Amino acid sequence: MTTVFGGLPNCFCRPLATIALVLTSAAPSGPSQAPAQETELRMIVVPTREQAEQILAQLRAGGSFEQLARQHSIDPSAASGGELGRVELATLRPEIRTAVEALAPGAVSEIIESSAGFMIVKLRGAGPPSIRPGGSTMTVTLPGDIRFFPDISGSVEVDYIFARLPKPPGWNQDLQTICEFKAQAVRTAFRQFESYVVDANKRKPEEREPEGLVNAHHTLAQLWAHQGQLEKTVEHLSAAQEVARSAAEPRVILDLEEKLGIAFLHLAALENRVPTSHPESCLFPIKPSARYRAQDASRSAIRHFLTYLESNPEELEVRWLLNLAAMTVGEYPQGVPSEYRIPVQAYPSAEPFARYPNVAPLAGLDSYNMAGGAVIDDFDNDGLLDVITTSFDPCGAMHFFHNDGTGKFSDRTVQAGLSLQLGGLNLVQADYDNDGYMDVLVLRGAWTVPMRNSLLHNNGDGSFTDVTQSAGLALPATSTQTAAWADVDNDGHLDLFVGNEFSPAQLFRNDGRGRFTDIAPQAGVARTDFTKGVTAGDYDNDGAIDFYVSNMRGENFLYHNNKDGTFEEVAGRLRVQGPLVSFPTWFFDYDNDGWLDLYVSSYYPSAPEILRSRLRLPIQTETMVVYHNNGDGTFSERTQELGLDRVSMPMGANFGDLDDDGFLDIYLGTGSPPYSAVMPNELFKNQAGRSFVDVTAASGTGCIHKGHGVAFADIDNDGDMDLFAQMGGATPGDRHASLLFKNPGAGHSWITLKLVGARSNRCAIGAQIQIEGIEGDGSRRRIVRRVTSGGSFGASPLRQHIGLGQLKKIERMEIWWPASNTRQTFTQVPLNQFFEIGEQEPKLRKLPHPTFELKEKADPLS
Repeated sequence: MTTVFGGLPNCFCRPLATIALVLTSAAPSGPSQAPAQETELRMIVVPTREQAEQILAQLRAGGSFEQLARQHSIDPSAASGGELGRVELATLRPEIRTAVEALAPGAVSEIIESSAGFMIVKLRGAGPPSIRPGGSTMTVTLPGDIRFFPDISGSVEVDYIFARLPKPPGWNQDLQTICEFKAQAVRTAFRQFESYVVDANKRKPEEREPEGLVNAHHTLAQLWAHQGQLEKTVEHLSAAQEVARSAAEPRVILDLEEKLGIAFLHLAALENRVPTSHPESCLFPIKPSARYRAQDASRSAIRHFLTYLESNPEELEVRWLLNLAAMTVGEYPQGVPSEYRIPVQAYPSAEPFARYPNVAPLAGLDSYNMAGGAVIDDFDNDGLLDVITTSFDPCGAMHFFHNDGTGKFSDRTVQAGLSLQLGGLNLVQADYDNDGYMDVLVLRGAWTVPMRNSLLHNNGDGSFTDVTQSAGLALPATSTQTAAWADVDNDGHLDLFVGNEFSPAQLFRNDGRGRFTDIAPQAGVARTDFTKGVTAGDYDNDGAIDFYVSNMRGENFLYHNNKDGTFEEVAGRLRVQGPLVSFPTWFFDYDNDGWLDLYVSSYYPSAPEILRSRLRLPIQTETMVVYHNNGDGTFSERTQELGLDRVSMPMGANFGDLDDDGFLDIYLGTGSPPYSAVMPNELFKNQAGRSFVDVTAASGTGCIHKGHGVAFADIDNDGDMDLFAQMGGATPGDRHASLLFKNPGAGHSWITLKLVGARSNRCAIGAQIQIEGIEGDGSRRRIVRRVTSGGSFGASPLRQHIGLGQLKKIERMEIWWPASNTRQTFTQVPLNQFFEIGEQEPKLRKLPHPTFELKEKADPLS
């Protein structure tokens, strides 16, 4: 039996499929091939036989295979309950194939000893997969022929070994120790697979195991890709392909042909340091003027994609990559054979929209990062908005960019005491102790293993102190990237809901003295799921904050606040439990009727499904969803009516009013670890609350990379919201510069309000603002906002910038403070001003707001 336990060519043909199960590649069959015999499997892998025997006993006693996989399996498929999707029997290792062939539908195997550990397999049975009801909940089974992005990134391989390394107790409470173990995982993987290749090459050709050598070269290709050494990736993929040719494995050869194209295309982006080489080199569609200067790698990618398509001409994903590669050398559309051409019209801008230049380079905000979070807010109360970002890199420090008020930001991470705050996929801000300074919570462990979060107390002098342990938020460590601050009991102190991956959700009650206690079990919200998004909002206007929880592997939850310390889960009753594979979510009032609506994005990392959606072809997956609040706390789905019935894969996403027309727009930052997952970020303009229209191409905001932390903010205090996107993928080899898109202005009126609570929480989270006035044509209008930082991945300022459209006068402005259940009314409020409003104070206070110019870097080819 081969000792290689990872790195097979098809490990991302199915979502989170095992890297220990398959013998050879299972690339999609071409038209001339007979269909392979397939089955659907779940799998649990544990490191010891004793553990396997205990789990098998639980299964035979009626235990849930899915739940046990999530709790105990060390395979990446644990995140989906051991789900592998459809598997070709011919590709399974002999010992596993024998066990599977002996199983009846629904049966569980005996313990199978493998090089990866001790394995238990369950046969799901025949019949087409679907999304279907399962008793009182919903379970998700994906159609077997959805093609997910093939992986070139190394993230699965490194995370797999990282999870298996022996570690001392409490290791995940120390950020430097987490960093060291991740680095050790990379070294361990290289050592094992390089040793295997060296030993194999010492043998006579007839004594070598072709499948093991292919897998070893493929894994080394992944590991070099993880580190950003794509030349080495190409070398090992080519070596794997040569071994496959000698073993007459046509499907493996074809699979590697595509992956060589992906590797060369990513190498081209790295060599050209996109977008530094040209300000628009990452924007879709890539203009001829923004073509790559170094073109050899792009042309190699084109060659490999064309070779692949000769055998599989209908493969939409490879056609998409071919079109992108042609754009990078300035040869789209004429350089793409007509039968493979994808029209730019798949990403139309249906109406004119101002173009937003990327000004991050001159502002000092174009730092290169892996995936991470972003918060924009005023952290030193000087009237200027600062920027804080984090990185998925467990050895990478967060960054604190101070706004100097000159159009420049200075990196004050060291001065702020944040240089040892490593890793973190997301972060959210709030003044949790009501001292007048904005604090930050950093979230960690998502997609990998549990790690502690960090609550960073703002000391008011430009520095932060990590108070996680003393605040009671360090234990237990969990895997999370999503949380929401909200005052659940209206006592004036912000509480905290944390959504976790396969461990119970947490609801921490703030005692007002700097300590938090998890009350989730008694509150009725301690459900366990693969949670990816959390948002807080009072959807039924009863004065109590509710929570919506977005899960990637089943129905979502809507927790209604009973006002007695408990919550009732009502998603099924209100029919808002989908999409059943979802990610970012938020409450927002998109039509200004005073009732919070609900956005939930689906998450399907599949180029064919996304492209079919754009081309209005039949799809097999869910679209994003918008639930309209009917004005009584019930909801109706309005997705298709609003023009948002599209498949997408956003991780970072947020909303804000870019054109100051008084209606909230949406920006989606697409992201997935494979280097083949290159889809444009997307901007949707809200058309007066009646529909949304895609203006990505017109606005110039459709960067073709991984978008994560997204924030809308008037960062230069000029009266319109700019757009910040923290970009980057899940590996060191997939870093990207952050983007700051400057708003050129739309000529509309606006007002910016900083609310300060007294009896309510000081930063006013949850308060409602309602503005009524008269437009130029004499018609009356109402605009409603809730104080929130926006989406569930990325955070906008808590001060509220409100576009007023054609409003000529604010006749009446009302602030509702839920904690005190009081309302303040102001009349004849001036337009285009910054104001502070204190709870229970009778007058507005005009705020100083230093303005400055954000400058655009000159086009080097102009």
